[in-house]
Amino acid sequence: MQTTENKGLVIFFYVCIAVFSVICLVPFVLAVSGSLSTESRIAAEGYSFWPRGFTFETYQFLFGSKAEQILRAYAMSLFVTVLGTLTAVLVTTAYAYVISVKGFRLKNFFAFFAYFTMLFSGGTLPWYLLSTKYYHLGDTLLGLFIPYVLSVFLMFLMANYFRSIPHEIVESAQIDGAGHLRIFFSIMIPLGRVGLVTISLFYALQFWNDFYLPLMLVTDQELYTIQYLMYNMMANIQFLASGNAAQVGGAIIAPPLETAKMAMTCLTVLPIAILYPFLQGFFVKGIIVGSVKG
Repeated sequence: MQTTENKGLVIFFYVCIAVFSVICLVPFVLAVSGSLSTESRIAAEGYSFWPRGFTFETYQFLFGSKAEQILRAYAMSLFVTVLGTLTAVLVTTAYAYVISVKGFRLKNFFAFFAYFTMLFSGGTLPWYLLSTKYYHLGDTLLGLFIPYVLSVFLMFLMANYFRSIPHEIVESAQIDGAGHLRIFFSIMIPLGRVGLVTISLFYALQFWNDFYLPLMLVTDQELYTIQYLMYNMMANIQFLASGNAAQVGGAIIAPPLETAKMAMTCLTVLPIAILYPFLQGFFVKGIIVGSVKG
């Protein structure tokens, strides 16, 4: 009787997860369908799960004159995501180790110093002046990831993973003559892979989806990321579709506004949607490798 109840509960949970997964998948399906529909059918009949008037005209419109720029923006986003994630993970784990190591007298001060920044900030204007006038991050590659190299929330999350590692392991390494640098790279990082993979995924998604830093710090088109490029293209399409710009030189301009939104959503989300199942496998592996047996 108990076995039957357990099976029924497992089936119920699987059904709930399946329903939730379908609900999460619906917006993406509508985006793909809308990007493959004609603008007139979308305006007249609305969105559906199947393309209305199947066509690639929207993608041809986007890639017609911007193909090289889009590919360059993709490459820039990929480079910033990889470089920014590696840098952010290194800085975050190093700070987390400092506030989690036993015997360091100033660890509470540094922990409070980081926590204070979660509660108070100088605002956008001081941040912009600091980034451009003093750090000289305007129109530079560093400006696309340096301001995000330390997330206080993820740092405290990583510190909790470090604290969960038995201190006896660290003490035995210190008895053998290992310094903090050796302990950090040879013991804490391998045993903290659970947190390492977790914060890496968070940082990668943050860098890939970010368009705020290019918006604030970048004017050079060579440094445009795919998110910011899509933001600019959408603004231009909305301007062309407005009443003031609908007619230029006697020719009526009718850019695909709604379908372009859906196509841009697909272009920015699709790489993450393809890679995430593979990253999820590394996440599960990190949980297994990072476990500590007593």
